[in-house]
Amino acid sequence: MRIAKIGGAVCLTLMLAACGTDGGAKTSDSTHPSATFSASSSSAQPVPAADKGPECDGGKDAKGVHVLRGGTAALPGGGKVTYAEAGADGKHRTAVLSLDTTKQTVAAGRKVTLKGHSFMVAQICTYRVVLTTPDHSGTIEGAHMAKWPTTQDGHWRLRWHVPDNGPAMGAVLSDIQSGPPRVSISVTAPGQGQLAFYDDVRGGGTVEIAGRLWKVVTIDAGNMDVEMNSPDFKAGYVDLREVGDAQ
Repeated sequence: MRIAKIGGAVCLTLMLAACGTDGGAKTSDSTHPSATFSASSSSAQPVPAADKGPECDGGKDAKGVHVLRGGTAALPGGGKVTYAEAGADGKHRTAVLSLDTTKQTVAAGRKVTLKGHSFMVAQICTYRVVLTTPDHSGTIEGAHMAKWPTTQDGHWRLRWHVPDNGPAMGAVLSDIQSGPPRVSISVTAPGQGQLAFYDDVRGGGTVEIAGRLWKVVTIDAGNMDVEMNSPDFKAGYVDLREVGDAQ
């Protein structure tokens, strides 16, 4: 793993905080609460087994409540559900949904009862679960945001620990690992907490952010085996390519 060696405790603002995408200071916005942590050098993490696929299982045009990987979504009728774990056997996918203190393993095409309400598991992907409600309504978290993020030729670059904040949510590249290259991306929103946490995504993997689907096309670990104040330090980044709407 390439991770910065930082002398002393250095607080980095991750999400929706008083920090611009260019790393400069900004005036704090009370509508964008911040979350901070202290970064330090750490060891490489065990390499997780490669996902057996398929990337998605179930209806291709499934519409409903999008529960993003590692994130929490509000359910019609009350309650919040988290896409806690993912599984695949090469033919089909499963997902573990967490609600309050209970967990349920679900499969595409099956019904599930959450908070006394019935849902159809319309689709399971590496990056989301789609729960169809009786009226087939979607969620505001999945709404397309035309003005954010800013892309160049359909590409969006996230730099290590530099938050990219939009009007309703923000994203940050929280970790870069090597052997094989993979990244972790966190997506949060004011008042809603963590919408998604895409952990250990490899090149070619898909994530859903701001109502759009993105492919991981480039992972650059930079040069983070030196002190951050060293002239040789270079933060890593990930490039995401927009591949279409998530709805």
